[in-house]
Amino acid sequence: MEATFKELKENKIPKGVIPGFFKEINDIIDVIQAAMVKGKNGNEITRIVESENSTIIIIYHPLSRILFCSISDADDDVDKLIEVNKKITNRFWKKHQSDIKIFRTTSEKSRFQTIIADIENLTRGGTIAEVFPKLLVVKKVMEKILAMGMINDYDFQVALKCTGKASPLRIARDLGKTRNYVNEVLKRLEQLDIIKI
Repeated sequence: MEATFKELKENKIPKGVIPGFFKEINDIIDVIQAAMVKGKNGNEITRIVESENSTIIIIYHPLSRILFCSISDADDDVDKLIEVNKKITNRFWKKHQSDIKIFRTTSEKSRFQTIIADIENLTRGGTIAEVFPKLLVVKKVMEKILAMGMINDYDFQVALKCTGKASPLRIARDLGKTRNYVNEVLKRLEQLDIIKI
């Protein structure tokens, strides 16, 4: 089953992403098989493959014994993507538990079409994980906050990039920092009510 919100541009996917994707799939299958051989309960497994232009999230749902996968923009919020993917996997299991048994014997997928509407709703048409922080105070106030020592110079630079149109990844690239570091700064700025995420 698949649901697409935007077409992937072939030339935008870096060379290592697809092989990395299949390597992760193979690694997950190996972990699942090892757990089954040892008689262990194969807990939910989540893997993330990131590249410059895309993020692939792979989730193994042990009850259904199905791998769920999503491919999204690199600047989407990974934690939000994992959260919504887990909701999708659980909803799929609740709705189609009996249909999965039939599918495994007949390969009939038509029963699963209703999950596409659920995917669209849960992901808000593919926009659920988009993050565009917006500055809530004017530059003059920012300068006063900086002078008071509540934020440092780098926090100030990040805050000025929060236009409501730039993602944390874009801000990180513009400032030559990592996305994780920028995300930490954004959380601090949000706690100070300087930006809205």
